[in-house]
Amino acid sequence: MSILLAIFCIIFLIISWYRRDYALSMIALFLPSYLIRFKIAFLPSTVLEIMILIVFLAWLVRTLSDKSRSGRWLSRFWFPWCWPVLFFVLAGAIAVIISPDTRQALGLWKAYIVEPVMLYLVLVNTIKTRKQIKMMVFGLGISIAFIALIAIWQYIGWMEIPGGYGYEIPKRATSVFPFPTAVGKYIGPLLGLFLGLVLVKNSNEDTKESTGKDRLWQNAFLWGVVSFSFIALILSFSRGALVGVFASVLFISIYSKWKKFILAGIIIAVILALAIPVTRNNIIDVFNTSDISTDVHLVMWKGAVRIIKDNPITGTGLASFPVVYDQYKEASHTEYFPNPDHLILSLWIEMGLAGLIIFAWIVVKFFKSGIRIIKQDRKWVVALLASMIVILVHGFIDTPYFKNDLAAMFWLLIGLMVIIENNNHSEKYLKK
Repeated sequence: MSILLAIFCIIFLIISWYRRDYALSMIALFLPSYLIRFKIAFLPSTVLEIMILIVFLAWLVRTLSDKSRSGRWLSRFWFPWCWPVLFFVLAGAIAVIISPDTRQALGLWKAYIVEPVMLYLVLVNTIKTRKQIKMMVFGLGISIAFIALIAIWQYIGWMEIPGGYGYEIPKRATSVFPFPTAVGKYIGPLLGLFLGLVLVKNSNEDTKESTGKDRLWQNAFLWGVVSFSFIALILSFSRGALVGVFASVLFISIYSKWKKFILAGIIIAVILALAIPVTRNNIIDVFNTSDISTDVHLVMWKGAVRIIKDNPITGTGLASFPVVYDQYKEASHTEYFPNPDHLILSLWIEMGLAGLIIFAWIVVKFFKSGIRIIKQDRKWVVALLASMIVILVHGFIDTPYFKNDLAAMFWLLIGLMVIIENNNHSEKYLKK
């Protein structure tokens, strides 16, 4: 294992040094590689973390040693949205200080905040052309297609479903992850992205970029990713992700020339969901809170609100929820959770009111940027906005950020929006 890891790191370092855009695409492809864990001396690490550190160091050294760039070294870096980004990192650092588990909090700060921001900095200083953006998206597409394929294999019995989820009714696929909701957290935002790319037409791109076989292969790839991703969501029974994707499709329909067909499809899907006994009963159980998962979430959210009432400004720090929740939970609630399965509550408890506000600041800037350029680059902007909508809607019933791959994905989406906004007026960019 150590020899293979060393060989991989050397190869990835060479790629990062000479073709940083390829290295970033590989990171997009291997986001779930955080599941491969190991220790360097006494420090725990993951393959995803090592990839981010390698590409960041390669970029930093190349930039500082570039003699063709004049001026102070700070002027050699482009750092868009620097204040909200830096404040978010600072809020995380404060959350480490007040955490009851400093060691664990440092690990989360590094994995969920510092390293994703490092990835964001490399991304915005590397990716310049539409071709490079497509390469990044291609990596993400292959990634979720692989995740979906494993989920399908599990469901048809070719692979075992871990954790007893294969014996639940309905059976729930987990793919490469240890639990099924992780499938929805990972696939949901990217499915929103790809739905935007297939359902929205961008005339200034589609008429110039590709014709004939190239366009045919691109469309086949996009629709293939969408189809496999949707199947995986169904097989994992990730209800929160499905609701988020549903919201993103409603948003996409506003800008799609197939609006009537999309709305008709949504109506048919709703009718079928209400007509099929299994799905109808699940929907009814959720609304009357007789569903076990819904009941657990409601009880947990009540405990989370109690924590916030006692710590409204600072929260209780990163990695604190499993520690402090025991003091605030219902007496009958015995389940263990790393966070309260709600994005707002998680941010408030783990990073304080400041962390929540700064996160909201970043999301608002993301949407404002998209709105400013949506007329010039409708297809890509709508796709990115749809992806963020999935995260936000899903965030009302889960926490689609506090996880290594999800945090990196979030900052990749932010970076892509920044790049597109910066470059969309360039004729050279639009043609590449």
